[in-house]
Amino acid sequence: MDERRRSTAEGVGLAAARERLADHLAPVDRTETLPVSTAVGRTLAAPVAARRPVPGFDQAVRDGFAVRAADTEGATERDPAALAVGSELDADTAVRVDAGRPLPEGADAVVGHEAVATVGTEPDLKTVDGGELTVTDPVEPGDGVRSTGADVAVDEEVLAAGDRIGPSDPGLCTAVGRTRVEVRQRPAVGIVPVGGALVGGDPGEGEVVETDGTTVAEFVEATGGKVVLRDPVEPDPYALRPAVERDLTKDLLVTVGGTGGGESDRIVDAIAELGDVLADGVALDPAGTTTLSVVRERPVVSIPGDPVAAFVATTRFVAPAVARLADREPPEPRTVGAELADSIESDRGVESVVPVELDGGGEDDGGSGGEGATPIASPVADEPLSTLARADGWVAVAADRERAAAGETVSVERWEATV
Repeated sequence: MDERRRSTAEGVGLAAARERLADHLAPVDRTETLPVSTAVGRTLAAPVAARRPVPGFDQAVRDGFAVRAADTEGATERDPAALAVGSELDADTAVRVDAGRPLPEGADAVVGHEAVATVGTEPDLKTVDGGELTVTDPVEPGDGVRSTGADVAVDEEVLAAGDRIGPSDPGLCTAVGRTRVEVRQRPAVGIVPVGGALVGGDPGEGEVVETDGTTVAEFVEATGGKVVLRDPVEPDPYALRPAVERDLTKDLLVTVGGTGGGESDRIVDAIAELGDVLADGVALDPAGTTTLSVVRERPVVSIPGDPVAAFVATTRFVAPAVARLADREPPEPRTVGAELADSIESDRGVESVVPVELDGGGEDDGGSGGEGATPIASPVADEPLSTLARADGWVAVAADRERAAAGETVSVERWEATV
């Protein structure tokens, strides 16, 4: 192994490595204006203020009769107020109105059906103009009415800068007359797979389908980034350098593969010629050969090409970096408690992340056992790709420990809920 390449145990500690990378990350301040219907999940760059009130008119909040409150003053069951039912409101009249509809001119209250009685021989005089009803309970001005702007007044701020637009917000914005909003642009992330014989389509003899870049891309998109996934690049200095330089226009560059100690693992050498290496190896197993760099003020994260190691490096470095660029909280997995079936060994000073299968436990735990049962977490045998498909979660052994013992209750990370 090249002497420059440190072992996992000698790599930069996870927290220190993240801090070094964070020093070169700042939230993207570019903005764009989008239809609010397409902006769900985006972060507002400017507040949204109402252009019109909600409701836009004095509105009935219950089915009944619009009246002048003064015409019902003093009404009781023994001495009710008699009102004529009409289509226009005059003194001692009432106009039928449904919830959500505008109040007729001159009305200032709505009497509910339960507070009126009909007079006459018709079966339903309440619905017929020219009929008569009696009001047994008086109403005050504003009873049964939502006044103009009661929900939202003109120029009222309904969403603040920095808010993330949720699924219900397009309806709110449309209601107040704001169909377009100014949002922060998503950070652009270039993803460059590196490796000989990698292909993006059907493989020929001796070729391997590139999949790690797709895994990284899913995390980047879920964390608020905009992905440019490149075709695989041969691990040749003459190919690597232009591949890196091409994506220095992005907010973050992620290279996948080519970080090991083999003859074809040259990505770090190519980056070192262009910029500064912040951490050549980290105390993380797997993914100990992850390298962090900065080239022409652009942060670069180079992660291993092994599927499991790439997954771990993505959760520990790539996703948090994208979240910082997008000015979001870093992603966190859903976690469940489980009993460890077998011991997990680790080097002190190294965070070890192990894929596990869950057996038993309630549905909420992702297991197949009875409700409330504690699932059993069994380490998954390492295979090139199927490990990711078979893993129900991930157990991390902290850097200050050397093992997690069989029978120990551990926290299982479940990242599929995040992406």
